[in-house]
Amino acid sequence: MNDFADRGLEPTTAIVATQQIKASASDLWTVISAPGNLTNIHPFCSTNPVERWPGLGGADHVHYYGGVHYRRDVFQWSEGEGYELLVGPPSGKIAKARWWVEALSISGCNFGIEVISYVRSDVDPEAREVYERKMIREAIPPYLRAVVQGVAHFAETGEPVQRNQFGPHHIYSPG
Repeated sequence: MNDFADRGLEPTTAIVATQQIKASASDLWTVISAPGNLTNIHPFCSTNPVERWPGLGGADHVHYYGGVHYRRDVFQWSEGEGYELLVGPPSGKIAKARWWVEALSISGCNFGIEVISYVRSDVDPEAREVYERKMIREAIPPYLRAVVQGVAHFAETGEPVQRNQFGPHHIYSPG
């Protein structure tokens, strides 16, 4: 985990998206813990090859329609509750992500994703501010909203999401 600091990266403010879902927490857990699950739930993901999944030490890849490729590595796994990932291009991680499920009733739950991005600490403060605004504070919230909507759609209907079902994303899946 000190890899970020060792690489001269500092955390930005966490960005969170949540969604109330009309499915049991256990059913939702089955959806988000399944190997290759992103092809069913992620409207910007074209393929989701798996190296090892599920559990601690799990790893998969996210190939986006826009050409970006990230690898996700599981560093914490709480069966039935959630997991935490290190995320970024194969050349190096740039974010931590936490996916979680919270039961509300027999037939309903909350689902959420929290992302903390890491940015270089050795750049000009003005350039860093521009980068953080455009690439993190403006780009990540609509991305996360689309993913949690995709999770809800699949959990509630059993139908995989379509590309850009909740709108395109200028980085990960342009229209």
